[in-house]
Amino acid sequence: MLRFYGQPKFNLDKTDKEPVGYELFIREQRGENWVLPDDFTASTPEQIADLLMRTIAMLPEHVQLVSFNLEQCQFIDPAFTKAIAKVQATTNVEIFTELTERTDPNVTNDQLYAAAQRFHAAHLLVCMDDVGTGDNTPELVVALDDFIDEYKFALQNFRPFNHISEIKETIDYWYDMAEKHHKMLAIEGIETAEDLATIQEDYPCNLIQGYYTGRPFLMPISSVTAAS
Repeated sequence: MLRFYGQPKFNLDKTDKEPVGYELFIREQRGENWVLPDDFTASTPEQIADLLMRTIAMLPEHVQLVSFNLEQCQFIDPAFTKAIAKVQATTNVEIFTELTERTDPNVTNDQLYAAAQRFHAAHLLVCMDDVGTGDNTPELVVALDDFIDEYKFALQNFRPFNHISEIKETIDYWYDMAEKHHKMLAIEGIETAEDLATIQEDYPCNLIQGYYTGRPFLMPISSVTAAS
């Protein structure tokens, strides 16, 4: 059985309020435990759409957005675009598809470009996950930029550090990129009060998340399937 764990997302200046959204992480039940799937690409468009729909159906009314990850081979599959568009048409909650940074040697940049264009044409929101790491290089981000809506910067990918100032050059680059290209910016990996204070003072962004503001938990789902 597959389910989503969700990590709360907050507006930067309202971390003491209700979360505005959640990042959804796919998990698989094995016995009494929920674990990472052996193969993230094994999830079908139908499974993801059903799980999204049933999870969104149980969200509190104040939730404005959710995001979830697709691997590169899933992102370029038109069946995923169609399935996500079908779910988005049923809800006012904004669904962001996060293109992961993990390299797939069988996927070309041309295929990613065509897929991003297809998502954009379907009025679906796309986030470049973990910009600056893995395959989500500045070159790829710029190539897809006309068709994406959000950058996500992952502090945890640059740890260990004693203070965010140690990665100032990198975070400055993506902060400036987001401003220049008019993209939403999410910063994740907030683990301490000092992290949060630094982001609030030096990098005011659209959304933040991290263990300091909220750990992932098993999201409730509706008993009614998408096919019902």
